[in-house]
Amino acid sequence: MNATTAVVPVTGQLVDLTQPAEVAGAIGDIDQAVRQLRELRDLLVETIVEECTRQGTKTLHLEHGLSAKVSGGTRPEYDLETLADLLRDAGLPEDRLEQLIVPRVEYRLDQAVARQLRGANAMYAEALNACRTDVPAPWRVTIERKATP
Repeated sequence: MNATTAVVPVTGQLVDLTQPAEVAGAIGDIDQAVRQLRELRDLLVETIVEECTRQGTKTLHLEHGLSAKVSGGTRPEYDLETLADLLRDAGLPEDRLEQLIVPRVEYRLDQAVARQLRGANAMYAEALNACRTDVPAPWRVTIERKATP
């Protein structure tokens, strides 16, 4: 592999990085392979979960020193308002209830409103810009293929 070519590991295809159509095609091929691998992985995980269920264990100890541990499945969620009412009715002290049900406040910026404010008032735009930090995020490319007749 050099600066102008890349090898697609799944297919072995050599891609000329100076040719956007080839690059886009390779991305599409990789996306398809990833989808297929996810589907296969889901099937394999389901098979291990079923075997753990059959054997009544969360860990399968397999040949060649291999083991497969299963976690997940369900996690509890509660109707917190109803729970609080029921526990109060049952006599749970308020300070203990506050230890059980902890408030979580999360603030987020609505980008659509930020754009409106930025465009409506220069002072609003200045405040928004003063408090903004750009954080690196991964690039994504979605490839669509047209069906050929």
